Amino acid sequence: MRKPLSAVAITGAKPKPKRYAITDVGHPGLRLLVYPSGEKSFAFRYKRPDTGRDVTLTLGPAAGPGAITLSQARDLASDARRKRATGDDPAATRRAERAAKMAQIEAEEKEARRRDNVVALVLDRYYRDKVNGMKSAGELKRLLSKELGVWSKRRVDDISRADAIRLIDAIKDRGTPVLANRTRAAARTFFGWCIDKALIEENPFERTKPVATETPRDRTLSDPELRVLLLAIDRMDWPWRPFFRLLLILGQRRDEVAGMNWEELDLASTNPVWVLPATRSKNGREHAIPLPPQAVAILSSIDRVHVLDSKTGKLFESPFVFTTTGKTPISGFSNAKERLDADMRKIACEEAEKLGIRPLVIAPWRLHDFRRSIASGMAELGVSVSVAEKVMNHVSGTFAGIVGVYQRHDFFAEKRHALNLWADHLSGLTAPRQSNVVQFKTEA
Repeated sequence: MRKPLSAVAITGAKPKPKRYAITDVGHPGLRLLVYPSGEKSFAFRYKRPDTGRDVTLTLGPAAGPGAITLSQARDLASDARRKRATGDDPAATRRAERAAKMAQIEAEEKEARRRDNVVALVLDRYYRDKVNGMKSAGELKRLLSKELGVWSKRRVDDISRADAIRLIDAIKDRGTPVLANRTRAAARTFFGWCIDKALIEENPFERTKPVATETPRDRTLSDPELRVLLLAIDRMDWPWRPFFRLLLILGQRRDEVAGMNWEELDLASTNPVWVLPATRSKNGREHAIPLPPQAVAILSSIDRVHVLDSKTGKLFESPFVFTTTGKTPISGFSNAKERLDADMRKIACEEAEKLGIRPLVIAPWRLHDFRRSIASGMAELGVSVSVAEKVMNHVSGTFAGIVGVYQRHDFFAEKRHALNLWADHLSGLTAPRQSNVVQFKTEA
């Protein structure tokens, strides 16, 4: 004779090769399921109202961690019977409740991830994933971190096209339209990466336009300006005096000179040279720069910087020629350039006052104008365009296309002659001028 379930019966139920059920007499639909593994659970069995098929609704474990009591199982079964009596499908309701719960959890997790996807944190991820390996990484990171800093605590998916337009216009209104264009291009690429990482669906910068038409710069410094510049450089301290001097003598790019390593230099040979490795050159090609005597003298006067290793307590020699920390190349070019401009204006005014003339007017210029000024100056000294391009490590111009593929002459001797000519020209700009007054001896 079948009996109602009891705690003793539940404990005593032994596993069999196949799953079996023990009904709970007096509680229709409630049964104990015993599995071959020894696990036990309560279930409610009923027929689906639309198809008449049997459905088993698991109520909970009958033994082990999280087990429910027989009394709790009977209450759950009674609740399922009431739902069944009103036309509900308990199993379907359970599935709907679970789906709703999972959707809620997923939404909460997504919201938590979105809270972490603020611009500042996502920029850090972007730098690690995409930017740090670029040659222009430092400049690009400074640009994005500064100009997108107003959004640092906002989520990337919260930035709209209107926000992007306001940002670009604000930069333009500061009097820096070219910077606005640069920011637009860099931010557009950043938010494109965000799309690739499924952080946003639309790029807020995609349908924006440049705020200014950029024209190639043609600013070159004249000899009188270069003379005042050299005098101003001589008033600067370490590391800017030797850095700017070499920048003006050698004509290489700012960051290439700033990151110069001692191991790249050969100062002791009969043909001193600086070999810029492909990993540091803009065009990815190794570049040998012959060093004029003036450059060798500057480099030979620089003391090597030593750094204390915090782990070993020993001093090690910094690989960088221009460094204040020993661990990274110099930075802070903008501030140094401002001091240089101020000294140039001061020198121009001092000389004008001394001679009783109007001071030299120096138009705004940039450090990159050095390279254009050097190329122009070399042309005036008789250096061919092709040699000047080799000095500058250009791969366009006369060496573009098929010429660059088959032209393997390194022009080392020609580059040395050109750089020596240019260095001598610079030295002559500040050399003491001989007086044109001729003294005559008087007869006794």
